[in-house]
Amino acid sequence: MGTRQAWTGDGRISGVADALAALQRVNATAQHRDTTAALAHAVQTADDAELAPDVSQILPADPSLLPLLPWPGGLRKGATVAAVGSTSLLMLLLAGAMRDTAGWACVVGMPSFGVLAAGQDFGVPVDRLALVPEPGPDWPTIVGTLLDGVDLVVVAPPADVPEGLARSLSSRARQRGAVLVPTRAWPGAELTMEVTSRRWHGLGQGRGRLRYCDLQVRSAGRGKAVRPRSATLSVPPSLDASLRAQYSAPLPAR
Repeated sequence: MGTRQAWTGDGRISGVADALAALQRVNATAQHRDTTAALAHAVQTADDAELAPDVSQILPADPSLLPLLPWPGGLRKGATVAAVGSTSLLMLLLAGAMRDTAGWACVVGMPSFGVLAAGQDFGVPVDRLALVPEPGPDWPTIVGTLLDGVDLVVVAPPADVPEGLARSLSSRARQRGAVLVPTRAWPGAELTMEVTSRRWHGLGQGRGRLRYCDLQVRSAGRGKAVRPRSATLSVPPSLDASLRAQYSAPLPAR
């Protein structure tokens, strides 16, 4: 059996050793995240606080997502936020968290994740996005390792996750001040955002091509998120507003 080459920093991670190497690069090039016991305690109790959490404990979110979130300004660091039903929803989360920060993110278990679309259509800084397309059975270990230094970790588990494992990884995220974003139902998640319907625009009178999609998204969770919220998200956000209006216009009578 040949020796696997060390991770070269091209954005793709193939195992636990690569995850550790990527983490070293993140810590060398990005601002190191504070992981003291005091911070872990602050993150752990922020969900129950009456006052808004300190801005330093918030990871920015795309403005279109704010009506769905229980925390003012973005995602609470240390939270587990499930995003179910749409890769576009994941890309919005990644773009908002990374665009105006020096933060890093990782996508685990999504071999068909469209990096080009993420960068061009959603504004995700792909130079700070690591990918683990095929994590295999070691995916929980890889996710746990990445949570030690990456600001936001998206994970697509291969099957339903046992409650004990889900809570263990969520606890790791809480302690490290990272945001964990599973792509399916996750026991103990503070918030679940789920696409309930979608409507495509742009075909005209049976011809043309799809231009954008309206996603109807519902969010609910526990603590401050117990009250359900809903919003309509138009994706990709890069489409010019005038073109969006054009494709939304009613068809002329025949």
